Amino acid sequence: PVHDSNGEYRYSIGILSWKEKQNADEKASLEKLRAIMPKKMPADSQPKEFVGDAVTVDSDAKGKQFKASMIKFTKLLWTIDTEASLEKLMDTKQAKDAFHKFLKKTYEHTQLDFWLESRNFDGDNDAASKLCEKYLGMSASEAATMGSAAVEAKAAEFYQVLANDSFPKFIKSKYIDPVVETMLGDDSRMDGSKGLVWEKYKVPADMEGFVFSFVAVAETFPACIVISDMSIPGNPMFFINQEFSKITGYSKKDAQGRNCRFLQGPLTEPASVAVIQDTLRRGVDCYVRITNYRKNGETFQNLLSMRPVHDSNGVYRFCIGVQFEVDASTDLKKRLKKLGLLLQLLPSEIEVSHKSDKVGPKHRKKKTAADQGKSEDQLISQAMDKIADASEAGDMQGGARFADHHQQMLEEIGGAAAMEPAMETADFKLPATTLSILKELQKGTMPSEGGGTWLGALKTAVEEIPHAVAITDMKVPGVHVAWCNGGFQRVTGYPKDETEGRNCRFLQGGGTEPDVVTKMVRALRYAKELVIDVYNYRAEGLRFTNDLSLIPVHDSNGEYRYSIGLLSHKEKQTPDETKALKELRELLPRKMPASAQPKEFEHDTVQVDSDAKAKQFKASMVKFTKLLW
Repeated sequence: PVHDSNGEYRYSIGILSWKEKQNADEKASLEKLRAIMPKKMPADSQPKEFVGDAVTVDSDAKGKQFKASMIKFTKLLWTIDTEASLEKLMDTKQAKDAFHKFLKKTYEHTQLDFWLESRNFDGDNDAASKLCEKYLGMSASEAATMGSAAVEAKAAEFYQVLANDSFPKFIKSKYIDPVVETMLGDDSRMDGSKGLVWEKYKVPADMEGFVFSFVAVAETFPACIVISDMSIPGNPMFFINQEFSKITGYSKKDAQGRNCRFLQGPLTEPASVAVIQDTLRRGVDCYVRITNYRKNGETFQNLLSMRPVHDSNGVYRFCIGVQFEVDASTDLKKRLKKLGLLLQLLPSEIEVSHKSDKVGPKHRKKKTAADQGKSEDQLISQAMDKIADASEAGDMQGGARFADHHQQMLEEIGGAAAMEPAMETADFKLPATTLSILKELQKGTMPSEGGGTWLGALKTAVEEIPHAVAITDMKVPGVHVAWCNGGFQRVTGYPKDETEGRNCRFLQGGGTEPDVVTKMVRALRYAKELVIDVYNYRAEGLRFTNDLSLIPVHDSNGEYRYSIGLLSHKEKQTPDETKALKELRELLPRKMPASAQPKEFEHDTVQVDSDAKAKQFKASMVKFTKLLW
């Protein structure tokens, strides 16, 4: 590392050498080079390539940026509660006229007129009838049958459509801008926002209007919002809002000036962290579900959305994070919809009044093909439903991972550190019932236990043993775990309801060996028996060596029906467990009578007559003909 005479960390010099090919001369030369490389430099001997205060911006430009940003953020507020916002805005003539003009494009203005006038008739049946004649195209006799209650119901119906469909579109249109400008007035509120940001942070002059307008709106916003400066090493948050403090327990003083990773802990998913790191580097939107920690040590599920913000010169300036606690509330879908609207209005580019190249390097956004063309709603839904891909995740348990906040984390969450939980002690001797059932299954006979099915008998045999057993139905696409026993949770930490229905790759992580995974895939694909060690990860994120056995099961017709997985924590195996494991491997059945277990899905079980086939054919041909045209 190289520091200047002001104590600033300016450069890092890397020296590389091919160790296997080093001779004695090169080694000596390398040592000498390391010793004479400079560690300090005069501050004035090398101007910085990028200087935060290189650009001076006059107050008019700041005011203009502040006002433009306030327009955007006011719209953002209106999207949070469209019903209340519509009601309030329609009390102003300018807003009402602008909305009416917007609706005329799609001939929906009559719905607005009907709703507005219905607010005034106050139960008058005659007025209600006239309203129906005027706006619903009813004859006088038809309108006479519409009482005030029916008209109120119709008005409420129109209001819901206007508030939840038309009004959000209006907010995003050009018709709303003059209304917002009139409501906001001048830019005198800018100075009042300065106390909301981190006291040690100097807001760049060319971004003051944006930053102070954003924090003014975000401070009381009903969602966790943070902003990080992407030009500062470590990307510290220089602003968090009140909701962030409420949800996480960290005050502004606790959190501002720190990278948001301090919310991570032992149960944080490595794959989710990898997604965050990857999208931040590429400067594109991020949507990911991640386990985070409150200050009191409690975990919570966080749906994190991040919006990178570039300036109009292409410089990567900020990242806005919106955190949404995922819980079991009944209004989750409604809240997610509002989150989608909020994210659509967050800026991705801020106009600056200069063309300086001294603020920072130009940064090119790099979207992946998988995310191209997807809406915010689709990406949010994907993040909610899908566990992040662990293929590029790092090891969350390494000491270096938590090094910069490990001690503080220990103090704040009462010692809930990344310590491996003790596994339950168990008697590994196989019970007599287990031995009896498995021996009968090996012979191809059906035991009385298990309800008369092969699978039922196998489940009964292994349900209570401490070894982890997972059964996969190979006739069902996706290679999902059809059933696992109680021992699976003892070994992996994952209970049945979090395991069954999922592909076992969720146990993989950054340290899982790709070549071992390839061998496992080939064994499953070609019905080959396999015993292998593989690095897997427990539910709390701790890595362990899985002593894994994969045993294929064919039926009497030669069909590949099941794969039995046997898992064991190798580092914790006792001699008794190792012995019992070997016995269990040998006893597990490799064959089964075809009639002893009906398939879950049968292609030939449905009979369809020729008329139904022809009807389906014709309907499909209509669609595909249109598609060709």
